[in-house]
Amino acid sequence: MRADVLQVVLDTTLALSAAVVIVRLLRKPLQVTVGARTAYWVWILVPTTVLAVLLPAPSPMLASPQVDLPGQIRTALSAATASESMSYRTELVNLALLAWAVGTGAMWLWMLARQRSFLRSLGTLTRDANGLHRSDTILAPMLLGAWRPKIVVPTDFESRYSPEERELILAHERAHKSRGDVAVNLAASVALCVYWFNPLIYRALAWLRIDQELACDALVLAQRRGARRHYADALLKAQVATESTLRQPIGCRWQSTHPLNERISMLKRPLPGRLRRLAGLAFIALLTGISGYAAWAGQAVSQDDRAILIGLKVTVSDPQKTDVHVLNYQIVVRSGESIQTANAPPLDLACTPYLADQPGHPTDWSDQKVRGIPLPRSDQILVDCAIRRDGKVLERPAVIVGDGKTGTIETNEPGGPHRYRIEITPSTSPEKLAAVRRQSGGK
Repeated sequence: MRADVLQVVLDTTLALSAAVVIVRLLRKPLQVTVGARTAYWVWILVPTTVLAVLLPAPSPMLASPQVDLPGQIRTALSAATASESMSYRTELVNLALLAWAVGTGAMWLWMLARQRSFLRSLGTLTRDANGLHRSDTILAPMLLGAWRPKIVVPTDFESRYSPEERELILAHERAHKSRGDVAVNLAASVALCVYWFNPLIYRALAWLRIDQELACDALVLAQRRGARRHYADALLKAQVATESTLRQPIGCRWQSTHPLNERISMLKRPLPGRLRRLAGLAFIALLTGISGYAAWAGQAVSQDDRAILIGLKVTVSDPQKTDVHVLNYQIVVRSGESIQTANAPPLDLACTPYLADQPGHPTDWSDQKVRGIPLPRSDQILVDCAIRRDGKVLERPAVIVGDGKTGTIETNEPGGPHRYRIEITPSTSPEKLAAVRRQSGGK
């Protein structure tokens, strides 16, 4: 379970990092070609790619796991019970998971402390007739609250900005509110706590904040096309605000901690037309779909190292009639996936191969431990079977076979004349797996 959690963290970290790199490469070209409002949507690529990794993986098995096999097996298992001790690899997994958990908790507490300290620094907020909240400790307007966002302005808001500038500033903050930017920043802060060890997440948060401001700037100017000069003046006046945004980890602030020259430069660009913006959205939607599918489908490749080629040679003989029937099967299954058989009445057999545990691929061994079956080493494969008659389990034989080796089980049919010899050859060789899949036509 612990290795599984760590593997999820590592897999989603890789997905997040790849998505952030793609966004970093595309955000500026998209801002120039389709506008900041449309370009901001490219950030949807990041959560989509991460969530795709969390979805159930597609089956990487190209050969059918179902096969018919006649017979009855009574195990000849003769392996000593191995003492269980924590391996060096397990110790590393536990240590890494502990470090991640401690870092995540510490980052979350630090962020909460920062937010709480900032809110206290605002002092007592008073609400005016226009629904605005005022604070005498701030110099720049801001939007606070992920669930119930409220606009907070300086007490001297009217004397600091002209009527046109105040209207534009409030329109900007309302744009943040209507777009849900505070909730986005909250989700981004949670991601920072989870992936605190990834340096890209810190840069991603800075880029996200910049793109939020540019998108809101573009939205306000689209509604007030003749207000570019007043808007630029308001930005320049906000330059005097000296508080650091680090004191407000969650929220949106009218303040030029975002590159002022970049925002002024975007004000000079003509706003893109509707057709260009729709084309940009279509491109982002297509890119997001492709990236999400690639992340989801890629899980099959990552899990293919748990594929096992099971070679079965079944010899059924009747000494009284000198009849001998030999059946050969080759089946590709994944570790923990059952090979179900049911066409040799009155008995049927179901076998499940298991590989040794690996980080991210834990196995519930409780049933095997209760039955006293030792666990396989890294170079071994455990084949656990069940013999049934009319749906009722008669025996639970199991055998441990070396990877690429052959294990043999011989047994007689109870109360009957037939003798069974089962030769099991499991292998994880990539060459053998590929050869079988080619022979099966990729099925």
